[in-house]
Amino acid sequence: MNKQIAIGGSFLLAVPGVNASGTHIPEAEIQSVIQSQNWSTLKEIWQITDRLEPSGVNYEFPMATEKGDSLSSLVRSLFTVTDFASPETETAVSMIQRITDTRVLRASRVNMTMLTRMVPPWGLLVRESQLFNFEERITTLTSLVEAGEITPREFVASRDSLLDRAETLAVLEILDDVQVQADYGFYNDPVDGLDTDMIIARLDLSYKAALDTLRRENPSEHIEHYQLAVQQYQEFLVRYEEFKKAKPVLRILLTDLMEANI
Repeated sequence: MNKQIAIGGSFLLAVPGVNASGTHIPEAEIQSVIQSQNWSTLKEIWQITDRLEPSGVNYEFPMATEKGDSLSSLVRSLFTVTDFASPETETAVSMIQRITDTRVLRASRVNMTMLTRMVPPWGLLVRESQLFNFEERITTLTSLVEAGEITPREFVASRDSLLDRAETLAVLEILDDVQVQADYGFYNDPVDGLDTDMIIARLDLSYKAALDTLRRENPSEHIEHYQLAVQQYQEFLVRYEEFKKAKPVLRILLTDLMEANI
């Protein structure tokens, strides 16, 4: 049975009573997080980034490096594992901290894909593109609401698209943590409209290709590369299962952040 959870004094987000694993959503803990000082600080940082124009590729950044480093340090200091009773809430908050940290650093520091003379890894290339698209959309919507050109209700109507994009960013953050990279010709694929299902499909192709190489009677001289690819993919799958269980909580908390400006 679906129900609505109060967010910022309103009832805007319908969520299932249980998550994908069959565990009840920890509503009391979610409310405790939202009402905490740590969350209030995180929300203030989120609102700052919402109002920044996405940084371009020509080393022009809307936030000073010193301020970005200070906010990044602050984001990382918020919350500890002892703040949570449920793994779903801990995972969701940790992912939001990672996304927030990435947003801050991208607004104040160089695009990492510009620091190499070689083609950047697929995961890094896609994350940069997805982050830029997310920043562009959320900044535009925030400015339209504040200028009175769209109503808060119209903003809410666009919220699901933002939540989907944030979910994709969360999965790309997991990829970055695990350092798994999809290869085998993915560089030329378009990244517009990328979602988590597409990421999993591409990684699965890489994983199967690596396994096929390892099964050969005389595997490639780069056998360690393929062994590592398999290991990283398996580690990613463990983290991805945690993500899927935490996704309902993630969407509730992201909704509270996204509606802070309306």
